[in-house]
Amino acid sequence: MKRGQLLFAISVVLLIISFLPIHGFLPKWSDSSGSYDLGPGNVNGPNVYLFYGSLVVVDVSISGANRDVFFFITDSDGKVVLDAGRVYDGYHLEWQAPTFGSFRLNFDNTMSLFSHKYVNWSFQVFHYKTMFYFLGIGLLILGILQIIREEHVIFRVRKFIFKEPESPDTECVYCGTLYSKTLDKCPNCNAPRKRTRKDN
Repeated sequence: MKRGQLLFAISVVLLIISFLPIHGFLPKWSDSSGSYDLGPGNVNGPNVYLFYGSLVVVDVSISGANRDVFFFITDSDGKVVLDAGRVYDGYHLEWQAPTFGSFRLNFDNTMSLFSHKYVNWSFQVFHYKTMFYFLGIGLLILGILQIIREEHVIFRVRKFIFKEPESPDTECVYCGTLYSKTLDKCPNCNAPRKRTRKDN
């Protein structure tokens, strides 16, 4: 297998892997944990910086009153990118970032007028999808360029487009006289014309 074909094959494998749920078999890139005492009407949450396709695995335990809070994720502009609504003790989430940037995991106790909620949270971050995806794209481009180089594709295309017109004459193999291909014999030595596949 040539180098270009090998790079192309590896890139396809990496791109396929980037869409598979492989994070369970690989170590996490980073993690964090903490807790909040959310008073009535309070909202709080940690920030995390993610890349496109980064996976965040969130686990939440809640105590106090009905053991529930509102949970949503916002981007750096404060726009809600995920609204999970009301979540309860034991909530689990696996979420992929839709773009690059800083995101906030918001725990919202605005539902309560008097009750405090105690939220323990942890999250793990995996960047494997992003890594395999962009590595696959890079190798795909390199593979295609290498295949073009190895197979002389540009030269062949240029030769096909700008090929010279075929000469209407042929050369006698016996005396070297040039004469028209419409003749069956050499007009000089009377030798029969040697035919080729193109003449058929």
